[in-house]
Amino acid sequence: MKVVIRAGGVGTRLWPYSRALRPKQFHALAGPRTMLQESVERLETVAGPEDIYVSTGAQMVGLVREQLPQLPADHLIVEPALRNTGAAVGLECALLEARHPGCTIASLGSDHYIGKGAEFCRLLRVAEEAARRHPGHLFTIGVKAVRVETGYGHIRKGAELDRVQGEPVYQVEEFTEKPDAERARQYTESGRYLWNANQFVWKATTVLDLFARFEPEIHAGLMEIKAAAGTAREAQVIAEVYPQLKSIAVDNAILERAPQVAALEGDLEWGDIGSWGTLTDVLPADGQGNLLAGQVLALDAKRVTAYGPPEKLIALVGVEDLVIVDTPDALLVCRKDQAQRVREVMEKLKAEEQYRNYT
Repeated sequence: MKVVIRAGGVGTRLWPYSRALRPKQFHALAGPRTMLQESVERLETVAGPEDIYVSTGAQMVGLVREQLPQLPADHLIVEPALRNTGAAVGLECALLEARHPGCTIASLGSDHYIGKGAEFCRLLRVAEEAARRHPGHLFTIGVKAVRVETGYGHIRKGAELDRVQGEPVYQVEEFTEKPDAERARQYTESGRYLWNANQFVWKATTVLDLFARFEPEIHAGLMEIKAAAGTAREAQVIAEVYPQLKSIAVDNAILERAPQVAALEGDLEWGDIGSWGTLTDVLPADGQGNLLAGQVLALDAKRVTAYGPPEKLIALVGVEDLVIVDTPDALLVCRKDQAQRVREVMEKLKAEEQYRNYT
């Protein structure tokens, strides 16, 4: 099995730490190593260096090489333009199928926290075997819902497709985007829903066939790239063709349309570090619910997330439910329940010329 770690996202909701030229996967938010480094290290028991690839945008190639010096140069899949996860997944499948005909790919995110790395690797091996038995299916590793959650996509489990290495593999009946509070409560109480962690295992040819069926224009471009793979024209063709591909999420392009999708249920201590408000999902808070990093002095503060540089003191006095993030050139202060709106800050910065240096 070939493993592709997707590291091309921008992470707009973690501004001002996450910037266009240094997104969140290149930061150490949940431990001493960056999220990208942790994504590679947790795979040591399931894939050797010869089987691990990283997919990223052209502007982040230097960061990947700096943080993963052991990664062979030809194991870096470079997107010349950001075209969302649909095109990125298509590119990795086209290139790896050309190099390794008939290959199975684990397409994994680089910006999630996974507390149970060994269990995650075990499920990847189960999914690999499931893909061998059922090559026409797409497989996703969903996460057991442990609370009512409106910030994650949900997967509805159907009947068992198979039992592989003792692990049930479920047919997927439906993907649902972030539900409102009442629907999220119903989903969790039913026991039939998983959180969508965007961790996939599939045959490259199955993915390419689905692009041919549902997104034929993308497929045509991918076939041009596949035909050039391994030749002197590979980089040129990617540079010419890829930026013209439709920008669409892989969920909308093929996952939600595919007739054969299956899910494994993982108890992974997983968290999508998608905003400052969700960091307490994966990192321990103090007795008052505060998550404090850097030089932070808290007096009568409750449920505050504060990040700052080690050389600067942040003093909190009598405040509650805040996010405070201090960097050398930008300071963020917001209510914790408004943390998702940091994306709007990024949009505003991009729209106004005088602020673009802060993106």
